[in-house]
Amino acid sequence: AQGDYRPTIWDILNGRGELPEGRAEVSQQVAIQVCKQEALNTYGRSLMQADFDDRSTRYNAELKVHTVFIDLRVKGQEKNDIYIRCDVSAVNRQLLEVRIKGGAGFSFF
Repeated sequence: AQGDYRPTIWDILNGRGELPEGRAEVSQQVAIQVCKQEALNTYGRSLMQADFDDRSTRYNAELKVHTVFIDLRVKGQEKNDIYIRCDVSAVNRQLLEVRIKGGAGFSFF
C-alpha cells in the first residue's frame, strides 16, 4: 500500500533491510521487462521509446540483483537525456529500487 516503507538496495547494503532469499532464477530479460513496465507506469502515453542500455546494465551475483538501465524518450522532453535505473531481485522479480534521471528533475522511489 502507499506509504509502506520498502527497503532500498542501499538500506540492504547497510544492514537495514533484507534481500529476498532463494535461488536466483529471474533472467536479465525478465528484469528488463519489469523495468520497462515501471517506465510505462510512470510516463504512460507520454513514453515514446524505451531502449535497453546493455553497457550499463549488470548483475550482482552476491546480492542476486539485476541493475537495469533503460534510455527513455518522453513526449515533450525529447531534448532531455532521460533514463530509468531499476534494481530487480533475481529471486522473485521484486523491484527493490527505481531511479529516473533527466527530464524535469530527478526521481527516487
